[in-house]
Amino acid sequence: MELRDSQPMISVSEAAEALGVSESTLWRMLRRGEIKSVRRSGRRLVERASVERKAIRPKSEAPSGLTREHPIWRLVGAFKSEGVGPGSGDKHEVLGE
Repeated sequence: MELRDSQPMISVSEAAEALGVSESTLWRMLRRGEIKSVRRSGRRLVERASVERKAIRPKSEAPSGLTREHPIWRLVGAFKSEGVGPGSGDKHEVLGE
């Protein structure tokens, strides 16, 4: 959805549509303070500029520190032995700790 410059404040549903998220997700973003809003006449209005800033922020590809070399990947599939081999209690043995 394209936002008109003449509207400094937009509704929650318009902001959610502009960001491509559900209204529930937008409400969570508002509670966390990621997007600025005000309450007017019993309605929650979202700052258009705040939505535009959020829309152009790049998304991170992966959490930092969690690469393919991270030890957690050695555990993937290690405990599908169906009763034979290491059990979930042996994770330290698999990790070599």
